[in-house]
Amino acid sequence: MEGTREIVAALDQLKEDLDQRHLENVGAQAVTDAKVGEAIRGIDELRKAFPDNDPDGHRRYHEAIIKSIEDRGAFYRTLRDELAKKGLWALVIVVGLALWQYFKLKVTS
Repeated sequence: MEGTREIVAALDQLKEDLDQRHLENVGAQAVTDAKVGEAIRGIDELRKAFPDNDPDGHRRYHEAIIKSIEDRGAFYRTLRDELAKKGLWALVIVVGLALWQYFKLKVTS
């Protein structure tokens, strides 16, 4: 009979431990559920921040703006380079004409 009491006591202790762990797990699950719910609400609020609830369209809009800015930068770089080349040629021509006029004046005078 003594062995039976020990077994019953061990089973009672095991049941108490399992009940305690179950309560802890239920509490932890409730906390996890609350955090997941909060995250879902946050994501829903974030989606509302986009025009027409369309984050992909918003991303495409920004990509188009960025491409436009990059294209404008490339245009101005090309324009600056071409103006520098043409300006240098114009300077060479003006200096050449000035030298031509100078020598022409010296030769005819």
